[in-house]
Amino acid sequence: MIFNPTAGRRRRARLDAVLGLLYAAGCAIELRPTTQRGDAEGFAAGVDAAETDVVLAAGGDGTINEVANGLLGSEVPLALCPLGTANVLAAEIGLDTAPGAIGNTLLHGRAVAVRPGLANERLFLQMAGVGFDAHVVAGVRPGIKRLLGKGAYVLETFRQQMRYRFPVLRVTIDGVAYDASSAIIAKGRFYAGRFICSPDARLERPEFQVCLFLTGGVLAVMRYGAAMLFGRVPALKDVKLVTGTVISVEGPAGDPVQGDGDTIATLPLNVTLAEETLTLLLPAT
Repeated sequence: MIFNPTAGRRRRARLDAVLGLLYAAGCAIELRPTTQRGDAEGFAAGVDAAETDVVLAAGGDGTINEVANGLLGSEVPLALCPLGTANVLAAEIGLDTAPGAIGNTLLHGRAVAVRPGLANERLFLQMAGVGFDAHVVAGVRPGIKRLLGKGAYVLETFRQQMRYRFPVLRVTIDGVAYDASSAIIAKGRFYAGRFICSPDARLERPEFQVCLFLTGGVLAVMRYGAAMLFGRVPALKDVKLVTGTVISVEGPAGDPVQGDGDTIATLPLNVTLAEETLTLLLPAT
């Protein structure tokens, strides 16, 4: 189990409950607490496949992303103990956050091999974003996030509306170029929790569904946000959905790229499918 020992009291109680269930089932568990960014990836990369049945990533989507980067190409499955703010990947695979559901998945789950995305060679499992949402993610301060949870993203959204300049991005998908204000390159259908921008994206499919937001500006962001709340983003006339496997994005050099809720790269961006697979442990039903 790779976990962040600074998780809040309620989340730590969930983690302890999962540990109790696993110990009661007779599991031998090696606990690897992280102390800084990069630890989770290093721990996962050093796992001995001959002695390990499963690696459990206990944390938010950022911790899970780090562990996945370390495990890419390994035969050892990745299981989730969601302790984060949004827990998007857990929602994607249908994993409840109750300790019993997490423990049951570890003991009886089914292993599925997926090909994650690579954003400038950095793995992402659920989605990568460029434009407005990437600036929101980059601007959220860890202390505010711990204090406000999802409210930190709402606060940063308002702040970015006052300062972001909405440059035009050139997004090229399988050789076809589009101009957009923002883009979500989706491997799974859920975004920022259980909101849906790319309804046909699935982890097991060897492709991306790209959601292109064509209009820039504060009013457009407000309209897109309202449409997201009501599940209407794909129906908007200035939103375009395109499926592809090789994607590039050109825009202001050095602008952030978010992946699975953390900044993982900067523009210019190249996105491809990983050649190696990652094995995910999914709920049995």
